[in-house]
Amino acid sequence: MEIILTDITLAFDDKTLFTNVDLTIAQGDFIVIRGASGSGKSSFLRLLNRLAEPTTGTLFVDGEQIGSTEVTHYRRRVGYVQQTPVLISGTVAENLLLPFGYKSSTTAVPDRGQLDEHLNDFNLTDVKLDDPADKLSIGQKQRIALIRTVLTQPDIILGDEPTSALDPESRTIVEDRFRAINRDRKTTVVLVTHLEFDAGDTDARHFTIEGGQLSEALA
Repeated sequence: MEIILTDITLAFDDKTLFTNVDLTIAQGDFIVIRGASGSGKSSFLRLLNRLAEPTTGTLFVDGEQIGSTEVTHYRRRVGYVQQTPVLISGTVAENLLLPFGYKSSTTAVPDRGQLDEHLNDFNLTDVKLDDPADKLSIGQKQRIALIRTVLTQPDIILGDEPTSALDPESRTIVEDRFRAINRDRKTTVVLVTHLEFDAGDTDARHFTIEGGQLSEALA
């Protein structure tokens, strides 16, 4: 999936979040966007997930204007991890398997062994599949929401402050998993954060949103 933003401006009421943004996101890119609270980071992800429409400008997906792509079909290809994890009342397993209950899911349903492997990969060895999800800590819920997204094997993962509620050890593990997903699956990763994010040996592109402008940091 290639996403091209051309002269994008996004405004709500009398507040303009960013203006005249031009950006090409190629398949396999790893993009980290930093900015202060209220700078428009989360709104930028909502724009990429079609939860917000640009005030002016055009988005293209694989060469076609995004408006010509059916929303549900588009979102099947996009994994969106919100800052505040959204879990249903039920077990950890039920939450992890939630996307596979929809008719739109085309990915094979993982078995319990695969689910356990993902819990281990994300440093959740103390969490069991039959545990009630509403009893987990916010950091555990954040990782469950991330695993749920990874399991659907999207073309692109959008992460809104994905490590904000994690302790340093867990943050390092999640950063490593993002790098592995990008490296091994060629999944595009776009993360917004107010924290430092260790992209390691990935060929990451770093941006800042400040004063309505999206600026790329030069290597």
